[in-house]
Amino acid sequence: MTIKPSLNRMFIVGFLLILVTGMGAWMVGLARAQDTVPPREAEDPNTPLYSSSFIPLQGQLTDASGTPLNGTYTITFRIYDQYIEGTPLCEDEKLLALEDGLFSTYMYGADCSIDGRQLYLGVEVGTDGEMTPRQYIDNVPVAWTLRPGATISGTITNSPILHLENWASDGRGLRAYAMSETGVNYGVVGASRSPDGFGGYFYNNEGGTALYASSDTGTALRAGGSGIIQSTAPTYLWVSGNDVRAFNQTDSTIINLDSIGGAYIERGATAGNKNVMLPITLAGTLYGQPARVTGLDIYWVGETEFDDIVHVLMRRQTGVCATASCYLNILSDPTDRVCDIGNNPTGCVTHLDLTTNNVLTADSGVLYLTLELGFSGASTYIELGGIRLTLEYDN
Repeated sequence: MTIKPSLNRMFIVGFLLILVTGMGAWMVGLARAQDTVPPREAEDPNTPLYSSSFIPLQGQLTDASGTPLNGTYTITFRIYDQYIEGTPLCEDEKLLALEDGLFSTYMYGADCSIDGRQLYLGVEVGTDGEMTPRQYIDNVPVAWTLRPGATISGTITNSPILHLENWASDGRGLRAYAMSETGVNYGVVGASRSPDGFGGYFYNNEGGTALYASSDTGTALRAGGSGIIQSTAPTYLWVSGNDVRAFNQTDSTIINLDSIGGAYIERGATAGNKNVMLPITLAGTLYGQPARVTGLDIYWVGETEFDDIVHVLMRRQTGVCATASCYLNILSDPTDRVCDIGNNPTGCVTHLDLTTNNVLTADSGVLYLTLELGFSGASTYIELGGIRLTLEYDN
């Protein structure tokens, strides 16, 4: 009876040496098999699971003299993240039937926190106590890419070097944290060395939000470097009809403002067409993007069919002088437009596309807009509700 404890300890030594070798061989074999698997497409969430929560273990149990054993033995496997002491990350007890000392089993590891830390294997046969020291679990070649500080590098045409999927309705495809509460740290870093590339690319195909940024007290979204933020969404600038004014102070034009942002414009005593102007104030660039004025919409109505818009002229200032060398025409449209209130009780919207000389910059963005109006009499009117400019961006 005094020989049994010593004999059991010798069993464990022989078992562990071959167990670690067996695990390494199995994992290397798996790595080689993975090299032959072609890239796969996204799988249907109803596809059967292709992985499990079990760790394969294989080995041979011998006695102190090296003779393989036969029979049934209770063996407990434990995985730790500490070389001595500590609490097992997971453990599993197996009743194994040996033939010529050989066994093949699976250790259940669903609750095991295997996250790239250095791990150690402890083994106990029966109740003889866990053998010391614990065995160092080394990395197989593929596993080096999953440990802390690992680098995955290669050249894969038109495919990701790492593909992650989570089909859960409340899942996360990727989660990363910078856990230090001090210093300048980064949860996620993305970079591209190509002038045509993207350091980060986010999209949502189903109408959701592609990128969400939030901060409790600090900046939610910050643009560094050039500071340019590009957007394909247009901007609309509204100019109230209340701002309309006669071209000259000496004109007979009468302008009476209404209470909803518009103005009633009359010819006055002097016959002939009258020019009125609308001042426009807008940004030449928005977040670093040169703006293009691409559309002009005029909201208006005339009292009669002879009260009309005769000419629309828009210019962009390029200097300060009274000659054509200091401006460029964006639009000069002499089309006669009629919108009498009898046939159009809610008024009209006249749309004009702007395609020439329409780029505003940090150096050239003063716009000039004048409407030439025709009247059927001295006191008939044109009501101008206002205008809307459409801005789009070049970058």
